[in-house]
Amino acid sequence: IKVVYTCGLCEVIVDEITDHPCIEGYGHIYIDNNHYFYPMMEKTIIRRSELDDNTEDVVEDELETNENICPTKRQ
Repeated sequence: IKVVYTCGLCEVIVDEITDHPCIEGYGHIYIDNNHYFYPMMEKTIIRRSELDDNTEDVVEDELETNENICPTKRQ
């Protein structure tokens, strides 16, 4: 079984996370249990979210755990 990942910003499915442009400039990424990955700033992830008014926007969410945090090759 081949594992693929989905970018939490642009929803693109990728085989290799380290070459994805949405993580460019970030030192770490967070990978959740559903294989979605998100660029990180300090202890927050950057992700796309549906808002209360049914629009989508990029938001920052603070993580409560250090699990599933991985370094990126790009910085």
